[in-house]
Amino acid sequence: MNRNINLNLNLSPRVVLALGIAGLVLLALLAYLLLVGPLLGRLSERAQERDAKEAQLAQLDAQVRELERVRDNAGPLGQRLLELNKRVPSEPEVPTFVVQVQEIATASGVTQIRIEPGTPGPPPQGGPYSIVPITMTFEGTYEDLRDFLLRSNELARLVTINSIAYEPVEAAAGEEDLAAVGLEPTLSVEIEAEIYFQPEAGADGPAPTAPETTTGGGETTTVTEETTVVQ
Repeated sequence: MNRNINLNLNLSPRVVLALGIAGLVLLALLAYLLLVGPLLGRLSERAQERDAKEAQLAQLDAQVRELERVRDNAGPLGQRLLELNKRVPSEPEVPTFVVQVQEIATASGVTQIRIEPGTPGPPPQGGPYSIVPITMTFEGTYEDLRDFLLRSNELARLVTINSIAYEPVEAAAGEEDLAAVGLEPTLSVEIEAEIYFQPEAGADGPAPTAPETTTGGGETTTVTEETTVVQ
């Protein structure tokens, strides 16, 4: 028995259009996933590689500029190091330093100068040189102190000022207060400093005598004490 079945699909134009659009969207999505997506991924990787190379080139360029700056300053820096080396003797030479300080104290107008050297030792951070701590006390005006510090920078010996403390000297009974009459008061000053020396290779044994010198009232007293240089 034969039966003829006729299926009549009556689709409206809108349905056909919607199905066509859906098919196109599906094809576009498949094309993106299969072609465009991987291509964009490769482009992103290339962009990242380019950025990394540009950053590396910028770093290398900065290093080249720094090396050029060091090269250009090598002459002045070498001259400066040579000058500093001349100001660092091979032995403590504290007596010589004391004489130099007395000279700038007289020139700057400070009085009652007292110089107390400490025990020489190595620098905290290490290095091929030794440090002699120095405590200096004296009296003078603020301008005297300023002049003393400026002159200390010009000493033949390299000196580092670590700290400065000062306070007005109290007027003795019966003396007029200088500040009250508009004059610059006298200050009692204490300076903590360091001087340096660079022992020669193979040098050993005790250091030269470290003196303690007090100058005041036109008299100078020198007390000698033994110290040991830690190399």
